[in-house]
Amino acid sequence: MADPVADTHAADAAHGAAGGEHAASFPPFDASLFPSQIFWFVLTFGALYYIVSRFIIPSVTSVQAKRATTLKSDLDSAAQKSADADAARTAMEKATAKARAEARAMVDAARADVQAKLSAEQAEAEKRLVARIDAAEAKVNDARTKALADVPGIADALARDIAAKLVPANG
Repeated sequence: MADPVADTHAADAAHGAAGGEHAASFPPFDASLFPSQIFWFVLTFGALYYIVSRFIIPSVTSVQAKRATTLKSDLDSAAQKSADADAARTAMEKATAKARAEARAMVDAARADVQAKLSAEQAEAEKRLVARIDAAEAKVNDARTKALADVPGIADALARDIAAKLVPANG
């Protein structure tokens, strides 16, 4: 049996001896291969151009158009919602101002009503007090009149008692 390592080295030596004439130039720079390289270059880039222009570019363009449409509709929707929110805020502020004015009017009316009731009750209380004062003054005047009417009789009786004590009784 032959040694496999020796066979490999022998094949490499034979290849090196046979391929020695091509080892002098780099294949992409070999002018004899230019027509073949240009053919494959044109064929490869032509196929790539066809695939990109027929399949990839339309797909990318449709995605961009769809995205632009979605973006525009979203921006329009956001602008509309912002305008609606501003209108709602304005309406709410008007309603709040109206409610405050109505509440203020109700408070003022209630205050005026309470003030009127208080004034009426105060006037009624003053009338009752004046009537009680007049009744008390009438009682005092009656008592004074009675007292003054009794004064001459009391004074006469008192004078007699004093005179009786000062002057001894005549026998």
